Amino acid sequence: MAYNPDILRDVLKARSLTQSQLSKRLGIEPPQLERELRREPEPPQGLLNDIARELSLPSFVFFMQKTPPLHQVIPDFRSPDPAPKAQARQTVQSIQFAEAIQGALAEDPKGVSHLPHFTATDNDEVDAFAVHARHYFKITLEDQAEAKDARAFYNICRKRIEDKGIIVLQDSFPPEDGSGFCLSHPKHPVIVINTKKQTRARRNFTMIHELGHVLMHKSGISDPFVRLNDTERLCNRFAGGFLAPLSYVAKLLASDVVKDPELDDVRWAARRLKISQEATVLRLEQLGLYKAGSYDKWKKLIHNANPDWSEKSFGPPGPPAQEKVKLAKYGFRFAEAFDRLLRDGRISEVNLYRATGLKPQYQQNYFDYAKSITAGELRTLELEDE
Repeated sequence: MAYNPDILRDVLKARSLTQSQLSKRLGIEPPQLERELRREPEPPQGLLNDIARELSLPSFVFFMQKTPPLHQVIPDFRSPDPAPKAQARQTVQSIQFAEAIQGALAEDPKGVSHLPHFTATDNDEVDAFAVHARHYFKITLEDQAEAKDARAFYNICRKRIEDKGIIVLQDSFPPEDGSGFCLSHPKHPVIVINTKKQTRARRNFTMIHELGHVLMHKSGISDPFVRLNDTERLCNRFAGGFLAPLSYVAKLLASDVVKDPELDDVRWAARRLKISQEATVLRLEQLGLYKAGSYDKWKKLIHNANPDWSEKSFGPPGPPAQEKVKLAKYGFRFAEAFDRLLRDGRISEVNLYRATGLKPQYQQNYFDYAKSITAGELRTLELEDE
């Protein structure tokens, strides 16, 4: 079968890339790339392999008669007018990873049902809706107060959200491409949280921000602290209202709030609330507990060394147990759903591996471990990334 130049044109368009941008990624001058692509009878196979890898495609695609279906094009909400943008290869692969899991779940008759619908636009309405949503997902004040730390509170929130049928995955891609993304779906919505430059406390805010997207039915890539359009402002307000409702803040912080906080004051409040420092200072300013301008002051004080970007590993020395690693990556809902599908014969171990990358030798141990965790254990659970 002959090389089809239309395929590359279509793939570049789908990836929001120009040929000039592709040449930069390949480390080839644009005129040279143009000459190589026009070489007769076809471009060098090595070049096609490099292009395929950069575009996250098998190289045989360029010899097909027509362009195959490509990954879902989702908007980037980190701009005033959200639209698809060029993404790094690892980010495209992460979206493909989430899509494959979402597609494999088509065999699962269970899924979300009757999720709250996020339509509020006024700040007070958003705060009220956030409290309503938190009650729906059964995340209590006691959960927050009695969690060992922000890492454990993140696990509690993730588990309760997944109990309602939403898949929450962790994956690694360049932080320049966002903190997370959401793939909306009527039965199997998926949230993916970027593990790069995010402590568990920050991941929690990202997760709830993406939950806002799920409840709006809006797929897209986000950074919850880049708020350049109404959707991001609303989802950010929702995340703050969900993780730090005013009534909970009053109980968790008592009356020990400094009106004009320094770094230590923000650090203290974040530890008590068990959320990220950036979310803490932003939310407490929203509530009037910190004076206006506290967030901007905090941003200047940290000098681009955001304390929410990295955290120490608290696991024992040596490699972590694989069932914990898999639970961190794939979550609770994935284990429940695919364990059932395997037992019902709706999917095989091999096909599960092909769709999700979870090798057969790890599947059952991970499924059993995820099901064994009690509500009490959630409050102290520590999971490590791959």
